[in-house]
Amino acid sequence: MPLIDNATLLVGAGNYYTAPVGTAIPDLLTEEPPSPWDNMGHTDLEEVLSIASEGGEQTVIGTLQNKNLRVRIAPRSETIAVPLQQFDIGALRLYYGSNAVDVNGDGTLLGVPQTPAPTERAFLAIFLDGETAFAIYAPKASIFRGSDLEIADTESLATLPLTVTPLVHGTNKWAYAVTPLAQVAAPGDGA
Repeated sequence: MPLIDNATLLVGAGNYYTAPVGTAIPDLLTEEPPSPWDNMGHTDLEEVLSIASEGGEQTVIGTLQNKNLRVRIAPRSETIAVPLQQFDIGALRLYYGSNAVDVNGDGTLLGVPQTPAPTERAFLAIFLDGETAFAIYAPKASIFRGSDLEIADTESLATLPLTVTPLVHGTNKWAYAVTPLAQVAAPGDGA
């Protein structure tokens, strides 16, 4: 593989979006995605994103004649950690469950369910590096709290730790996709 200097990623800006399950990825990733994509809100400046895997164990299968004949890999699932720092009703429902109850009917009090339901939405993360864009797209994902809420001090913003678990949508053979770094057209060049 050749060395490609402009294929490196230094995140200068980024946003996370949700939309109804099955919503297609936008054609242009360097501008705010059109409706029905909704921005999830403010996220942590220091802990931008992490992806964790579960499963995927390798098992060597052999025969009497060849002890290392083949390798079988177990199915793998991955989760994306999103440190959301916005505490509006939409963000709180992502954290506490899509079935959280609007107690007063006006969004001023949110009842936390004892048996919460994750939110299922399409998910899109877009990271910009100058004139390049890198995206993570899942046409279907389960979004829910990733860990306990902790407000550590009065000097930093509180965080709702969310976990996004990409799920296989329809007949896809994949749960999520990533975009190779894409060159962005310069302003005014007609692209």
